[in-house]
Amino acid sequence: MKVFIRWGLCAIGLAASACGVNEVKVEVRGGDGRLVRLEAERLQPLFNRLVEAGTFTFTELNSGSYDVTVSAAGYVETKTVEVGSPSISGVQTFELSFDIPAGSNPEFKPTGTILYASTPTRVRDWDLFTVPAAGGEITQLTDTRDFEQNPQWSPDGQRILYTIGDVMSNIDVAVMNADGSNSTRLTQHPESDKEACWSPDGTRIAFVSQRDGDIAIWTMGADGAEPRKLVQGRHPAWSPDGRMISFTSGQFEGNDEIYVINTDGSDMRRLTQDKRFDWFPSWSPDGRWLAFNSERFGGQELMIANPTSGDQIRITVAELTFEQDPTWSPDGAGLAYQGKMKI
Repeated sequence: MKVFIRWGLCAIGLAASACGVNEVKVEVRGGDGRLVRLEAERLQPLFNRLVEAGTFTFTELNSGSYDVTVSAAGYVETKTVEVGSPSISGVQTFELSFDIPAGSNPEFKPTGTILYASTPTRVRDWDLFTVPAAGGEITQLTDTRDFEQNPQWSPDGQRILYTIGDVMSNIDVAVMNADGSNSTRLTQHPESDKEACWSPDGTRIAFVSQRDGDIAIWTMGADGAEPRKLVQGRHPAWSPDGRMISFTSGQFEGNDEIYVINTDGSDMRRLTQDKRFDWFPSWSPDGRWLAFNSERFGGQELMIANPTSGDQIRITVAELTFEQDPTWSPDGAGLAYQGKMKI
């Protein structure tokens, strides 16, 4: 299942103690009374919780440079404090303060309709359903012997993009009306086509195919016309302005990393640089962040990255469990994802 979280964090990078004691006091003000995330870490996380605004003290710190990041929905700020060597005796205190602007942490209220795929057998005969986000009657949109998955609303909410076929043989990209009528296959290729997603204006579709031998991202018109290979990779996601596509690929560096590329195939850039896998990039509605999940901490954790600067912030700590496949809320205030987390 997917779990919705209000995200925000205080990230403390703990570095390298003597006879006295060093401490860092972090004061967080504002936040509209809602939770923000407070994280402290060294080589491994020491503290990561959703907390209310207030003052937090970290003691017995070694000397070094400490980065503190506070975020709540659209607000993100990082400050650095240089902690010197502890005094011979007593406590040496270093202070940081953050003021979260009003309105940066709005309350989540479920609205609209949730679109999802489900099966009673867990293997085949997957069908598509909708349910009101606030709860209510479930509506079944498809009832076939095909494997129908990965549904996605069109930007105008009038159509549904999804994949259809037999998971053991071939899968195609299809589209239908929002009420389940007029289902049409957009691709009918011997190789499977999957992971389809709309462009922001609804005029084009990106999808993953191995039709020319490579596992690659292709684009085509919303009617299936003019398919064109873009780049080797998986997990495509259009930027909100429609100019770029983020994706995962292991073809260039030997392990799966997050990249962005212009939709004409130019200016490919690598965003993540580590020896573990990074997957499932997802753009924030304003285009300022890419959420993704990473294996760099042992399990799978959620991260966000600035697609321009490459700066990255860790969102979850799950102690070797799995947090994956993030999706932003329409207002950019939170993330839905698969997995579980400590609160």
